[in-house]
Amino acid sequence: MIRDGGWAKEEWSSVVAIDGPAGVGKSTVARLVAKELKFLFINTGDMYRALTWKALREGVDIRKQRDVAEFLHLKMNWEFQAQDGHLKIRLDGKELGRELRSERVSKLTPTAAQWPQVRSLLRRLQRNLAGEGRAVLEGRDITTHVTPKAGLKVFLDAKLEERAKRRYRQLIEDGKRVKFDSVQENVRLRDWREKKNKIMPNRRSPGTIVMDTTHLNLHEVAAKILELYHEKARGG
Repeated sequence: MIRDGGWAKEEWSSVVAIDGPAGVGKSTVARLVAKELKFLFINTGDMYRALTWKALREGVDIRKQRDVAEFLHLKMNWEFQAQDGHLKIRLDGKELGRELRSERVSKLTPTAAQWPQVRSLLRRLQRNLAGEGRAVLEGRDITTHVTPKAGLKVFLDAKLEERAKRRYRQLIEDGKRVKFDSVQENVRLRDWREKKNKIMPNRRSPGTIVMDTTHLNLHEVAAKILELYHEKARGG
């Protein structure tokens, strides 16, 4: 069930928000944290992928802001369901899975995500989901615009080269044939695009813990976040 605002303080206290730039390992870390806490894992990037998939299906030119704005006025029926600790997305009656990882959707999602109208719509949906409590959300602007009242807000960071290495390993494990130099350039361009479109803020929201993960593996990062969460839960 999705509700609209007015959540109790204790519901926000059981929300963990994980933010950070591309390639830092947000998804893996959030999944590990959610599994340990038995919370719902919400990959907000999948919502942007779902919207991109729908736009492509409707023949929308995602590179044109006006076309995207007109597309967003169409009625879209979003349904969300928890399954095995993960959020499953159904859009206009179709459950989306592998479609979200297609090459075309992956390539165009960052373009769709740059438009303010898109971020406004999906931020509202994400905030409603988080308001149910007992959730771990990861994605850009989660700590600043989506769940600024979350009980624990963490901004993960790492040097560009390390983030590129992590993204490269992930793509290789997914069976993609890529070159490291290309991956690193894509990560750099993603940083530039997010700063240009003010998706990556210059300032962190109050109470956000910044964690440099350059010299940590992702299991170590998850362990540190769990330690922070339990410390806050004990009133520390």
